[in-house]
Amino acid sequence: MKKNKKVIITCAVTGAMHTPTMSDALPI
Repeated sequence: MKKNKKVIITCAVTGAMHTPTMSDALPI
């Protein structure tokens, strides 16, 4: 489960980098 969670987080971060509209929702 830990590996799966890390993959989801990585996908969310990379997705935010590709779509600026999503980066606004992430606390980065």
